[in-house]
Amino acid sequence: MKAQTTTATPSAPSPETIAFRAALDVVGAALPEVADSIRQELADQRSHLKLIASENFASPAVLLAMGNWLSDKYAEGSVGTPGSPSHRFYAGCDNVDAIESRAVELAKSLFGAQHAYVQPHSGIDANLVAFWAVLTDRVEAPELERLNAKDVRDLSAEDWEALRRKLGSQKMMGMALDAGGHLTHGFRPN
Repeated sequence: MKAQTTTATPSAPSPETIAFRAALDVVGAALPEVADSIRQELADQRSHLKLIASENFASPAVLLAMGNWLSDKYAEGSVGTPGSPSHRFYAGCDNVDAIESRAVELAKSLFGAQHAYVQPHSGIDANLVAFWAVLTDRVEAPELERLNAKDVRDLSAEDWEALRRKLGSQKMMGMALDAGGHLTHGFRPN
């Protein structure tokens, strides 16, 4: 589903333009240099093609959705799925769950997938999700099958500890930055 944008006539700015100008007026009143940097970033993004996998050119609808009271919310954990309850660590995440569920459905539809995980917001998170997916497939799933368990929550404390040790003792190769790796692959300052 595409975000709807309104076409403006040359004499009338679009609702998106009005919203962004109003937001920049508020930011500029408090911190003019921050508003200037935001304007410069827009100019940079409009004039340069950045080939950085973790960067996007977000639609106005996405940008406006990011600047609201949900920024105040801490929603650690995962959204529920049909037949499976939400696993949030804090109460009061219903609105976040509704938005995240919608994002999951849109991603599944877009990619023709049975599941989508929409939470990663940095290279570190994305790498961790990828690492855990490999570990789940190569270590956890075979061990659960061997123990005749469907889920780690079905394991005894002793079996869980053994699985945890097995998961933690695996080795994964990281690549240098100049070879296409990420900072989290072992860059010295990190």
